[in-house]
Amino acid sequence: MTRLPARLAVTLLAAALATGCVSIPTDGPIRRGRDVGVRDEPQLNSNLPPGPAPGASREEIVAGFFDAMLAYPRQDALAREFLTGSAARDWTPDQSLVVYDDQELNDNHEAVTVRALRLGTLDSRGAWTSSTAPTAQVKLSFRTERVGDEWRIANPPVGTYIDADYFDRYFEPFSLFFFDPTESILTPDPVYLSLGESTLARLVEDLLRGPSVRLAGIVSTAAPRGLAVAGSVRLSANGQARIPLSSEARQMSADQRRLLAAQLTWTLKSLPEVASIRLTVDGAPLEVPGSGATFGVDAFSGYDPAGFGASPRQLFGLSSRGLVTVSADGVSPVTGSISRGPKDARSGAVEPSGDRAALVDKDGQRVAVGQISTAGGGTAVWFDDGTDLLRPSWDIHHVLWAVDVTGRGAAVYTLVAGGARLVEAPGITGETVLGFGVSRDGTRLAAVVRRQGKTELVISIIDRDAGQPADVVLTAAEEVQGLDVSFSGTDNLTWLSPTSVAVLANDDGGDLQPFEIRIDGSSLSTFDGFLPIRPVTIAAAPNPDVPLVVGSGNGSLYLRSPEAGWTAFAPQASVRLPFYPG
Repeated sequence: MTRLPARLAVTLLAAALATGCVSIPTDGPIRRGRDVGVRDEPQLNSNLPPGPAPGASREEIVAGFFDAMLAYPRQDALAREFLTGSAARDWTPDQSLVVYDDQELNDNHEAVTVRALRLGTLDSRGAWTSSTAPTAQVKLSFRTERVGDEWRIANPPVGTYIDADYFDRYFEPFSLFFFDPTESILTPDPVYLSLGESTLARLVEDLLRGPSVRLAGIVSTAAPRGLAVAGSVRLSANGQARIPLSSEARQMSADQRRLLAAQLTWTLKSLPEVASIRLTVDGAPLEVPGSGATFGVDAFSGYDPAGFGASPRQLFGLSSRGLVTVSADGVSPVTGSISRGPKDARSGAVEPSGDRAALVDKDGQRVAVGQISTAGGGTAVWFDDGTDLLRPSWDIHHVLWAVDVTGRGAAVYTLVAGGARLVEAPGITGETVLGFGVSRDGTRLAAVVRRQGKTELVISIIDRDAGQPADVVLTAAEEVQGLDVSFSGTDNLTWLSPTSVAVLANDDGGDLQPFEIRIDGSSLSTFDGFLPIRPVTIAAAPNPDVPLVVGSGNGSLYLRSPEAGWTAFAPQASVRLPFYPG
């Protein structure tokens, strides 16, 4: 038996097989892309495995076929050399993309069998789907035939199979950006693309195709039906992405052009080589109101899904002095009307704008809202019928979300000054919820739910009325599959970026520690460095320059710095619950 190990750089989660056409670059120089806030990576080396060796055994031919699928840039012709003539013609490598680990080959004299752990699949858009228990195994049986004097595979599998090391090395997470129902903020649609010369073109083409299945019907795009790339998307020497659009672009209104320009800007700014974008139709410039035909990738910052422009970077917390701001010098009580709120509040949340705060009283029954920096307006009770309220969460639309843990399970509410709305949240309502958080763009609700003795991270998509943002409908919550960790405590979930959350959890019964989990379930990772406390609280924000903070049971705080690791923060302060706006 031959065992072919695959190294897993981050813990990828597992998945059901999806179908569709997966396009991987076949040639050209490599230019490494990145997500917003991620450091540039070195250029990648090519990988060209050998073709079939003369006299190779049946097992060696099957192993060589799998090695050929790991060529970079993609070399489908090389993989076909391991197949019979008819199999080479019929093989459909673009129909699916399967990521596996721990591969084993065995020649049982009737067939060569391949077994592996199926980690996940990418659909035609590059959207990741993690495997569930019934689909977590790859089981393939290869029939071989003689072609001349050499063994060749007669029944190749549908699609392409790549190992976890290849996926980690040559694929990069990106986001396509679409508008929420209010068209006031962008929402990321996470995808993975193979890096190479076509990455820029793929991002533009995929954006114009519209949102992936998970967000279809919830988000919108400014691209009219039929709009496509008409020609080659090129990158000039000075970093200008030149995008030729089809004639449908001429039908777009001034608002549509502006909104599409914002979508393109946010989608392409994750490529470090792109500095500006120029749109054309039939060779003529396509003018965008207020920006012209050429605009920089820093334009349209007001649509930031992290609410970056409107959100302060200030860390807040609860202490014996009530709601306080926290800095390296210590804590300072806020001065607004909320300062007259309960000093013994059990939890709180600050609006993304930084103007208002909500405090939950010590019994978990009432939610009071007041100003942070101005005394005017007083403090108003927005909810007073709770049983055991979890830490609330604000979104960018001034809606405060609350989850009440009752004897009948969780009840979800949206709160505004005019009153509270009970929201049906399938997969969350009626369940035992340990913590939750709403993304700042107001499109996703993440929650930690305990079911049948185990804890799960689930994600629900939020649809809302554009004119009444508190009027929402939630899709059935989907479990983020395959998380090999145990969640502990309550209120230990926070959004770390528009596409990932941070949680306190443990693996293999170890100590609690912070983890980052991508919302599509594609990765789970820890933070390097020694953490000298046992964390019981966690605070993060989706702004790329805001550090992660954890707190201990005695109120000490530690801040995460990529350069210095974990360092004590505000050492003289005693903060029982730190949190950023959101």
